[in-house]
Order: sequence, then C-alpha cells, then structure tokens
Amino acid sequence: MMRKCHKNTCPVGIATQDPVLREKFAGEPEHVINFFFMLAEEVRAIMSQLGFRSINEMVGHSEMLEVDKEVTKNNEKLQNIDLSLLLKPASDIRPGAAQFCVQKQDHGLDMALDQKLISLSKAALEKALPVYIETSVCNVNRAVGTMLSHEVTKRYRMNGLLSDTIHIKLSGSAGQSLGAFLCPGIVLELEGDSNDYVGKGLSGGKIIVYPPRESRFDPKENIVIGNVALYGAISGEAYFNGMAAERFCVRNSGARAVVEGVGDHGCEYMTGGTVVVLGKTGRNFAAGMSGGIAYVLDVDGNFRSRCNSELVDLDGVEEEEDIFTLRMMIQQHQRHTNSQLAREVLAEFDNILPKFVKVFPRDYKRVLDSLKTKESAKDAGEEETREAEEQEEKELEVKDAFEELKKMAAAALNGKPGHVEETEQKRPTRVADAVKHRGFVAYEREGVKYRDPNARMNDWKEVIEEAKPGPLLKTQSARCMDCGTPFCHQENSGCPLGNKIPEFNELVYQNRWREALDRLLETNNFPEFTGRVCPAPCEGSCVLGIIENPVSIKNIECSIIDKAFEEGWMVPRPPLKRTGKRVAIVGSGPSGLAAADQLNKMGHFVKVFERSDRIGGLMMYGVPNMKADKVDIVQRRVDLMAKEGIDFVANANVGVDSLYSLERLREENDAIILAVGSTKPRDLPVPGRDLSGIHFAMEFLHANTKSLLDSNLQDGNYISAKGKKVVVIGGGDTGTDCIGTSIRHGCSNVVNLELLPEPPLTRAPGNPWPQWPRIFRVDYGHQEAVAKFGKDPRSYEVLTKKFVGDKNGVVKGLEVVRVRWEKDSSGKFQFKEIEGSEEIIEADLVLLAMGFLGPEPTVADKLGMERDRQSNFKADYGRFSTSVDGVFAAGDCRRGQSLVVWAIAEGRQAASQVDKYLMKDEKDLTVSSESEEDIIRRFRRQQDSSSSSSKHTVMK
Repeated sequence: MMRKCHKNTCPVGIATQDPVLREKFAGEPEHVINFFFMLAEEVRAIMSQLGFRSINEMVGHSEMLEVDKEVTKNNEKLQNIDLSLLLKPASDIRPGAAQFCVQKQDHGLDMALDQKLISLSKAALEKALPVYIETSVCNVNRAVGTMLSHEVTKRYRMNGLLSDTIHIKLSGSAGQSLGAFLCPGIVLELEGDSNDYVGKGLSGGKIIVYPPRESRFDPKENIVIGNVALYGAISGEAYFNGMAAERFCVRNSGARAVVEGVGDHGCEYMTGGTVVVLGKTGRNFAAGMSGGIAYVLDVDGNFRSRCNSELVDLDGVEEEEDIFTLRMMIQQHQRHTNSQLAREVLAEFDNILPKFVKVFPRDYKRVLDSLKTKESAKDAGEEETREAEEQEEKELEVKDAFEELKKMAAAALNGKPGHVEETEQKRPTRVADAVKHRGFVAYEREGVKYRDPNARMNDWKEVIEEAKPGPLLKTQSARCMDCGTPFCHQENSGCPLGNKIPEFNELVYQNRWREALDRLLETNNFPEFTGRVCPAPCEGSCVLGIIENPVSIKNIECSIIDKAFEEGWMVPRPPLKRTGKRVAIVGSGPSGLAAADQLNKMGHFVKVFERSDRIGGLMMYGVPNMKADKVDIVQRRVDLMAKEGIDFVANANVGVDSLYSLERLREENDAIILAVGSTKPRDLPVPGRDLSGIHFAMEFLHANTKSLLDSNLQDGNYISAKGKKVVVIGGGDTGTDCIGTSIRHGCSNVVNLELLPEPPLTRAPGNPWPQWPRIFRVDYGHQEAVAKFGKDPRSYEVLTKKFVGDKNGVVKGLEVVRVRWEKDSSGKFQFKEIEGSEEIIEADLVLLAMGFLGPEPTVADKLGMERDRQSNFKADYGRFSTSVDGVFAAGDCRRGQSLVVWAIAEGRQAASQVDKYLMKDEKDLTVSSESEEDIIRRFRRQQDSSSSSSKHTVMK
C-alpha cells in the first residue's frame, strides 16, 4: 500500500530495517484472509454491475471495457491508439475456441530434469552420503534443483544436508530459475550460461556458473546469467565468472555472491547479505538498499554517478574485517570458477584495494555501530559495575534500610503521592519546523479540538476550536505518508468523494494553501460541511491507522476551506455561458446543493426547491448550530451559490403545494433531481407511545434550530428540555445532538439508551482495517454530560418495553429490561431478555433517535415511480435515473440513511448523469425545437411562481 519500500519508512514494519518500525509489525494470518475476502467482495460488486455471475462467464467480454476519456483527452498519442484487434475475443476469431481454462495444464513435471537428479541422489537423500552427478542441461530445463531441494527439505528440514553433499555438474545453457530455492547441501556447478532468475529465493545452497572452458571471449565483458538473479535470496553462496544482467540481487536478504559486472538496478531493495562486484555496474545501483554490504571495484572511476546514494554511504574498504571478507570472497570465487579476473585482483590486491567502494546503508551502519559500541563497552563496563557494587555495599552499611518507607509514609500523611513514576517522553503534536520524512514516526496525532465543555454548554456556538495555519497543521500534515495506494480516498473504504488527500496534505505541509484549496475543490463542493459533520471514513481507512493513530485529515480539510473564506478566495464564479437547459432540484440538503452546484457550473439553469423556510436541508435544520453555524457556514455557502446564478425557492413543498406540482415542474424543466433525503423516522411501537412528551429527534432538533435563528429561543416555539429528565433512545450522531441540545436547554438529567452492545475500545477481529472502525467513541455531547452530571449518559443493551405516564397522559418514565446478544442456531446475533433485570427509568421528555426508514412516499406516489425493498426511490447507482423519464434521484432518498459525504458524492454523480441526459441530442440539433409560444408560456408561469403568496420565498 505504501509502495515506498526504498525509503525504509514502512509504517507496518515489513519492508524496513528500522527497529522502531519493525516493533510496530502486528500482522496475523487473519489479516491476509480479510484482505482477500474484501478483494473478493469488491470483485463481486463489479461483476454484479456488469451483469456477470462468475469469473469464467466474464472472461473474453472485451466489449465491456471503456476508454477512460479523462486519460486520453490530453494526450494525442493515446487518442490515436486502437486496441480493438488485440482485445478481440478468441471465440470471434476461431469459433468454439476456449476462452478460459477448460482442462488442467500439463506442466511436464514427470519429464523434468530434477526427476533424474532425485533418482541419482538416492544415496544422499536416504543416507546423507556424498553424491557427484554430471549431466547436460538446455534452456527447456527450468528450475533445475528446486524439486530436488524439496526432497531434501522434506527429510532434513531447514538445516538440509552437510555442505557439498550433493554436487551436480551441469554443462550447457540452463533455463529460467536455475537453482531456485536451492537448499543447504546442494551445489549446482554450471559450465555454460543461464537464463533469468538464477538462484531465486536461494535458501542455503551454492551456485557456480562459468563459461565453457574452451570459450575464447572475455567473461567480464559478457553476460553469463540473465536478469533478476538471486531475487529474494535468504542464504547461501553464488559465484559467477562473467556479468549478470539487470536487477542482480534485488531483495537479497542473506546470500553471499561474487560477480564480474552487473546491469541496471543492482542490489535494489537489498536488506542483507554480501555482494562483491569485480567490474562495472549499470545505473541506479543500491536503490532502496536498507541492509547488507556491497563491495564494488570502481574500475573506471564512474561508479558514484551510477549509484543511487539516497539511502547508502560510499566508503573506502579500510576496516580489517572488510578487507578480510573481501579477500576471502574473491579467493572463493577464483577457486570455484577459475576466474582470470579474480586471479589478477588477488595478485595485485594491495594496489587495487583503494579502487574498491564499500556500499553501506546508513541505517544499517548506524545499527552495526551501535552494536559494536555496546560490545566494546561491555568489557569496560564490567570493571565499573564491580566497583559500583562495592561502593553500594559500603553505602548500605551506613544507610537506614527503612528510609524510603519513612518518606512515603510522611508523604501519605501530608496527602501527597509518595512515588511518581517516570513517564515516557511523549511525541510532540506540533513543532516549529516539522520534517516530512518519517513524520508519522516523530510526531503524534492531534485531531479536531473541542472548546472546554463547561464553557461551551452554555452557548450555541460551534464546539470545535478553529485550527489556524501554523506549526500544528504543518506538523500534522507531515504525518501523511504519501502512500502509493492511499485507501483514504477509495470509495469502498475511505472518502466517497475521492478527495485527493495525500496531495492537499502535501501542499499544506509546503504552505501552498491556495493550491491545496484548488485540489480540495476538485472533488468536494462543500469542505466546510464535511470538515465539521463528517465522521471521516478517510481517517478510518488511513494506512497509518493500521498501527497507530491516523492522520488528522478532517482537521486539515476544514482548515483549508476556512482559510479560503478568510482570505477572500471564495468568490462567485458564474458560468461563462448557458446551455439553455433547465433543471429542477427538489431538496436543498447536501446532495441537492452539490447537484445544483455542479449543474450550474456546466451552464444549465438550476432552481432548487425547499419545503422549509430556509435553504440547507439537513445542514440547516438537521445538524445543530453548535456543530455547523447556520449563518457563518451554511447560509454563507447558499449566498455564494445564489450569486453564481442558482435560484433557491423556500417554503415550496413540491408535490403538496399546487403551485409546485410535479406536473408543472416536469413541464417547465428539462430534468428533475429528487434529493429529498430520508426523512421518515423509525418509530418505537410499544405501549404508551401516544403519551405526551415523546418526540422524534428531528422534530426536537428542527424546532430548536428554527427558534434559535428566528428569535434566539425567545419565541418559545421549540420543545424545551429545561428542568426535565431526558431520555434519548438511540445512539449515533443524532442521539449525541439530542444530548447536547438538551444540556444547553438546562435539563436536570439525561440518559441515552442503546439496544446494541457497547463497542470495543479497539477494532474487533471481524472489523479489520480498512473498514470503518466500530469502536467506542466519546463525542461532544457525551463530554458535556460527563462535565455536567459526572458520568457518561450511555447505557447499552437496554430494551424499552413500554412508556409510563401520569393521569394527564404525560410521559413520566420508561419500563426497560436488560438484554444479552447471542448467536442463534443459524449464526445470526439475536438478543435475549435477562430475567429479573426490569427497571423503571424516570423521564419527562423522551427523544427517539433510532434512524430513518426512507423518504416520504408523496413524490413517488404522484410520479408513479418504482421503489426498492427499503422504500427508497429506485435508481441504479452510477446512473441515478428513476423509472420516470427525466427524473433522477440522489442522496439518502435513493441509498437510504447515510453520511453527508455520501450525499455530496451522489449529488455530483447525479449531476453528471443529468448533464449527459440533457446534452445527448445536442449535436443533432441545430435549432431549438421549442416554439416561441412554449417559451412565452414557460416565462409567464415562472413569473406567476415568483409573485405568488408571501409564504413562498424566492432567493436569487
């Protein structure tokens, strides 16, 4: 996911030699299972969208592929590429040809050379006796020695056989993967040459390759083994009398090898082992090398220009240990291959030694130096320790043995702690000049900060503290790892909008705020909404979150847009030209506003209808003012959109008011988008439900915000919780908002009941990353309840049996029972009541915050529109068109109760589909088909709509 292995900053402790990061590794087999399960689920979803039931059924259907126009539109070369012939299914060329696996492939393993070697090695395999074998080899013989290694490992496990027990002398040209995974005790000696992947995964064996004895070419100038030799080798030896092609010893972690020249990318990502190169190297040598040592004979003095020195130091070979190792390996090379070059180097070793360069990874060097220092200090420390012990014994002879206890007792009498443990030094959350490299290691997370609960519960101002550009945000943005595969902006796990989070984090780190704003607005119409009320699924899927606290993405996003408004960067930008097409949008929540914003930018005339007296839908009346200020945040955005040319009509109940009938909207507009939300609340049909004092949460919150905006709660047109015992049934954001609002009213007590079990403090096994972490959280309302009443208001696994009222029909309490969740015979979780746990909870006000069941049916009924099983408007995701031509649906009314970020995402995508619908025939039309009479009729109706009764307000 990180794809930054060469930087030695792997956050999960896998591709790194950093001891701090390696300690963070917490991998388990279940993680791999979860990964492939999620991969399979994603593939199933894609197949379902394409209409396929199996992989085999899908193979060959190249007609389902589409050209990504975003990629090709700015590249002339790509525009002219035609892949149709390459993608043509085999069955179209040869009718009846199989397009997927219909019979198992015969790999010919019974004819493999290893079968012969295994037979000839019987004495070694059964009795561990030495065996010498000579045979020819050709390039169809692949992975020679691998099956033999398997037989050895089956019998002798990881230790294998004694050195050189099985010696195989080959002659000819070997195929790919010669000696792959060769185990201890086997020697492969090849007189000739070999293809790619020699010694792949070498696991303790020995490989020797040299040109034919009768050959006359110079080995050091010619390639004797192919690409990617010794890839992933973990132990063993290899000697090559000649050059290796590209990517020699990539990811080697323990093998020792000598070669007489290498191509590009030698020793790339190497983490261990020792390599000697007696000749030239290609480009990018040692890229990402984090361990091991390479000795390179710099014959022409140009090695430094061909080495990637980002992670390595280039030193001379001066230490006695290095000189001994280098000489010994060259001697072994000369003995095994009879190399003329090795003979010459050894003959002039002292004179040639200064030309050798030691390639030494810095972090690896630091660790080895630390070990040497500890080892050298060990002997010297023994004498100091002995002297210290003698001194301590002398002090104890005169010291009061009970001195510490007396001090602790005296401190206890004075009411002071007797002992304070030293705490670990915490990582800073902000520094003056944060460094991006390894920032996630050096700095701790600091997310959204709330104001003091004792102060904020007395006002209706936003609870969050605004984060200003400065050291905090620079430090927090430095924690972003710039992942190669960032899950934070993937639709299935992270941000549905696809926000380019690593990019704007990097721009914030570089203090390029205006560019960060442009990057953010590419995908998100209303960052000031999501930055305040979105639960941040992006942070839940942050790669850093696998092992520690994720990047504080939400805080950075909110800061970008807040700074943009402060700096005056957010100014009206009406479209340069209009298409003449008209779109009506029913509903002014996040989805409707996003669709309106997108369509307006495309040049269409957009009119948004809202049945409430203010524009904003959920953001205006569903979310309390302390989470998103209605004037400074919501209305500010609405005003900006109005200046860009969008018409807003408040107090317009479409489908109910005759002035705004659906027939009229369809006649006056070219398309309609329904974004009415999911507003039908889930009820609790138990005895006593008809008692006074029981309200739906949205009824409570809507009335409170309206009264707050109209009169600062002076008109009394709201449901007051002052002096009342409040019970909130249901959790989530809505439940929290009810708690916070009740506390601001001055309730005497608040209790929050939830039917489900209390979430764990950390991810459960069935809730792996990158899923949204279903863990125990403390939100702003819970903090305020603790501050005012001294305890968290939530009580889990509680079932309401009935409401209890007085003689006047007013609720006075709830009869509840505790439950326990258990799996039934089918494996599904079911709750069971705990006998004897019944109790009565006092209540003067009960608020039902148990979610929503879909949109109200009025619009669908009048349009004759299809609905799905959950009563949502039926419209396929990605197309958003309903069963009624020209009518589209987006947001919660289509997908069900969801997040603000999903609503915005659907609004944007629906707008794109509406634009395609409106403009599909544009190329064929040279003159508008609308008659002059139709235009006049439409204009008059719009005038009538604008000048009708005062209860309908038009904002322009």
